[in-house]
Amino acid sequence: MKKLILTGALVISCATSFSPVPAHSDSSTGPAEPIPAAQPLAADNQDEGWWASQPKEKKLLYTNVAAASVIGIWGLLEWDYGSEDWETADEGWFEKDAKYGGADKLGHFWATYTFADALTGLYKSWGYPSDQANIYAAVSSWTVQAVMEVADGTSGSQGFSWEDMVANTAGALTSVLMERYPELDRKIDFRIEYVFENDVNGIFDDYSNHYYSMALKLDGFDALENTFLKYVELHGGYYSRGYDDPDEEDSRSFYGGITLNFSRLFHQNGWTKTGKTLEYVQIPYSVLKVSHDLN
Repeated sequence: MKKLILTGALVISCATSFSPVPAHSDSSTGPAEPIPAAQPLAADNQDEGWWASQPKEKKLLYTNVAAASVIGIWGLLEWDYGSEDWETADEGWFEKDAKYGGADKLGHFWATYTFADALTGLYKSWGYPSDQANIYAAVSSWTVQAVMEVADGTSGSQGFSWEDMVANTAGALTSVLMERYPELDRKIDFRIEYVFENDVNGIFDDYSNHYYSMALKLDGFDALENTFLKYVELHGGYYSRGYDDPDEEDSRSFYGGITLNFSRLFHQNGWTKTGKTLEYVQIPYSVLKVSHDLN
């Protein structure tokens, strides 16, 4: 859906505007170092900017209000918000006749989960404790998606979808689960892979060019940490094709795959931000896949 474009932009803005403490533990780099205690400002640094001088509570409030405002303005301009009476959309789940064959539901899950993780790092950088930062981030991410979904109910081209809300909720809760259980996070990533197999209609809602996967990272298992298998990942995923093209047959598929752990490779060579990004985004065409057609 078009609204995922805006969510993706918000994720990117969070990821590139600061250097956060990692939202999750990372097996290749060890536990994150504690945030050092605040030090008194030097005399020549006391004239700090307005944003830097704000307490973390106000930063959180302003960030969420700004995100909701951007969504509202963009929706009025591009998504016909307020143009119709309240409407709901029965989109289905992963049936063949469901919208996009269910791939958009995985898009909602991934976007909410990834946005929650990005905000967790941002809130930690402001001084929130890890657990509190993650809870606030999950609520913020879910709220951003909920605002879009409710506004969709007033759009003639969209409509409110309970299925989307369930997927959003699952994404937010998964971020909390991974933060609470770092050993689980060491072993599992949720990723999107964008390829160029069909005409491009839009990066974030071009579902016929998306793969959604759960990656099992073998370096998360202590027994394999000192073997070559620490560089290997096993993938299980889902994709749909044809739903954007009336001339192409609609199809849905599961797949299994194997690939290298590129996130670890970048981390251990000092490319920490790239390594972190690759916990959520798969390098195109980097997974050897075997698919099963569900039709």
